[in-house]
Amino acid sequence: MHKKNRYLLAGTVCLAIGLSSSAIASAAVPGWTKSPKLYEVHAWAGQTASGHHDGSLSETTFYQPRAAVELANGRLLVADSSNHLLRALDADKSALYAGYWLGEDEAGNPVGGLNDDSAERAVFDSPAGLAVDAKGNVYVADSGNHSIRKISPDGTVSTLAGSGLFGSDDGRGAEAKFHSPSDVAVDSKGNVYVADTLNHLIRKIAPNGTVSTLNAPSTRVIEYVPGAAEDAGDYQDGPLASAKFNEPSGLAVDEKDNLYVSDRGNQRIRYVDFASGQVSTAAGGGSYADANAYFVEGDYLDGEASAARLNSPEGLAVTADGALVIADSLNHVVRLLKDGQVSTVAGVPTEPGSADGVTTSAEFNRPTDVIVLADGRLAVVDEHGNKVRIVQKYAAPAKLPENKGIAVLLNGALVPTEVPAQLKSGAVLLPVRDVGKALGYQVGYDKKTGEALLSKDGVVYAISEGKDTVKKTVSGESASLKLNAKTLSIDGRMFIPVRFFADESGLDIQWDGAAKTVVIRDKTF
Repeated sequence: MHKKNRYLLAGTVCLAIGLSSSAIASAAVPGWTKSPKLYEVHAWAGQTASGHHDGSLSETTFYQPRAAVELANGRLLVADSSNHLLRALDADKSALYAGYWLGEDEAGNPVGGLNDDSAERAVFDSPAGLAVDAKGNVYVADSGNHSIRKISPDGTVSTLAGSGLFGSDDGRGAEAKFHSPSDVAVDSKGNVYVADTLNHLIRKIAPNGTVSTLNAPSTRVIEYVPGAAEDAGDYQDGPLASAKFNEPSGLAVDEKDNLYVSDRGNQRIRYVDFASGQVSTAAGGGSYADANAYFVEGDYLDGEASAARLNSPEGLAVTADGALVIADSLNHVVRLLKDGQVSTVAGVPTEPGSADGVTTSAEFNRPTDVIVLADGRLAVVDEHGNKVRIVQKYAAPAKLPENKGIAVLLNGALVPTEVPAQLKSGAVLLPVRDVGKALGYQVGYDKKTGEALLSKDGVVYAISEGKDTVKKTVSGESASLKLNAKTLSIDGRMFIPVRFFADESGLDIQWDGAAKTVVIRDKTF
């Protein structure tokens, strides 16, 4: 909360918030698909420093977590990749779910391995993507073991497919081979799809355990240095059997049992329609800088899906209203594909960081997975931030005053008002005594000019009645600034637009139309 200043003028000046055309109304869960600016990013668990400590959420540490999935009991299962462990998060604590700690090597890095056994004795190597089926079985893309592991509801860990050696063979169980699989997804029939990343393939594991390859392998060869060649991924839409990918890294099954794919190396989101047998590009684009480039160049741009640009998209999630959430890892943001448009849900584009805050100011550091929780919140696995973050609606008191019209919240606390807030001429009107205290302004009055004075940190604003400008004075230098609404007088009180002064104070201010609430918050927490 902001420092409260003593007021020089008792109740003679009031504030107003203008309702701009970008005012956002609350929406049905998940509301962040329509109203992201009313939401905030908070840490669920994890610290900037790495570790593998369980216990209270404030003490929990991870080491480059890669993915997560929500279990039927509401726990969040996290693939703590560089610790080679699976961890479970509750509302107040973390605990080991599966994986045996083998210790560290001489360089201090945790050691992975491959062992099937009970949950507490099983061993993983860089576990990545997770999925859970209708029976409660958990599937793990065990990237470093080039295998797909299965954890049954009783905690038994087995290898569903793969032998621990990399390759691209189809077959059943250990006959099949993968190369650094990044993600798994399960459809309603029990088929497990695998993003077989370094093979540039989408694989399918049928309920009987048989692995098949769905698309064409890449035949593109690049000369990464003069005289040295290497296989690389490629790009091709069309029939699934001939489609090509470049490091597919994230999967999500929609309500039709079709498959979204994060095609990381092509900077695209692809869509596999199994009924038609076709692969198309759902969002993203770009081209290879030259014939010897490993990847399409990444970029950042919101807008129409084909014109939007991504940078190493990874984890995906489908919302209840059919939108697709994207962990756009190297843009350090969470994106949304909905109705043919790509928008940014949370994060500061292209800037890595660790700050919690409102969605437009919070920072991520290589987010690699997104999970739509049963309660409508969004969980984000922030790999290089070593955290699991939550996107949730702004905090509000459990009960707001009834029949009091418009409520005003500052960092989740109700701002009390001497006179009820009013909606008048497209603005929310508020008493200056109360909001001035909340925003930390001193309030004064110049009897000679008739101006109301707001001052803070050596800056003085002189406001006249009926004007849409304000005089701002700093160190003796004055300038006239435009207000977002004209000042006016009601019953002898002067009203001014609070949006301007909240902005001047570096605060975020939003209008929740459905709740008739003005939401004022610090931008970062």
